[in-house]
Amino acid sequence: MHSDGAQTIDELAALAVSRGLDFLAVTDHNTVSHHPWLPGSARRYGITLVPGQEVTTDRGHANVFGPVGWIDFRRPADEWLGAAERAGGLLSINHPLGGDCAWRQPVTVRTPLVEVWHSGWWDRTWGAPLAWAQAWRPDVVPVGGSDFHRPGADALPGAPTTWVLVDGDPTDDGAVRHGLAAGRTAVSAGPDAPLLLRLGDELLALDADGALLGYPDGRHRVVRGDRCLLPAADGLHVLESHRMEVIALCR
Repeated sequence: MHSDGAQTIDELAALAVSRGLDFLAVTDHNTVSHHPWLPGSARRYGITLVPGQEVTTDRGHANVFGPVGWIDFRRPADEWLGAAERAGGLLSINHPLGGDCAWRQPVTVRTPLVEVWHSGWWDRTWGAPLAWAQAWRPDVVPVGGSDFHRPGADALPGAPTTWVLVDGDPTDDGAVRHGLAAGRTAVSAGPDAPLLLRLGDELLALDADGALLGYPDGRHRVVRGDRCLLPAADGLHVLESHRMEVIALCR
């Protein structure tokens, strides 16, 4: 309700908890007026609410995560990143192929975090989001975003789901942001969907029997069983169905 949504922060927190989420980034368009209300809702509903803002222009959107103060969307995108980093925040490129708000902002520094999997990726056999991410930078850190605004109009929170390996207190939104900054992310279609996780030099595929693990160099391995360990490489890994539909991502 602080930009173009239709729910209070309490209602949003309750919905996220009902979806089985441990944390949710709340990123209204070009405002931080919602930030003071997040800690109270987080305590009431037992969920970590990460403060953020969606820096929004007609040439692209970017999420800034962290209580960094208002980012001026009228300034060049390089200044968004600089302002976020000076205040201890993070910046992620949002839905870079998102129709009329695809990313067209010039930048001199390519931030690692990219919303590779957006709810607008209707047909996940379409390889453009992965191609864009791999062209952006080889060490891209994938995140997912539902872009939820109101019931019945958008994907629900957690569709897709971003997983973050967190050190320390998982109820601390700073710990979540630290995990994002360290690149410890994975993305799945939902909280209970097949999942691909990095465990050191290996990858753990969960509930993905028969899927294909796609490596950064184009090789594929078949996943056998509901808990399957496979060797990892450097870069973006993809779980795919027999139709070559993306079902999970992991760096």
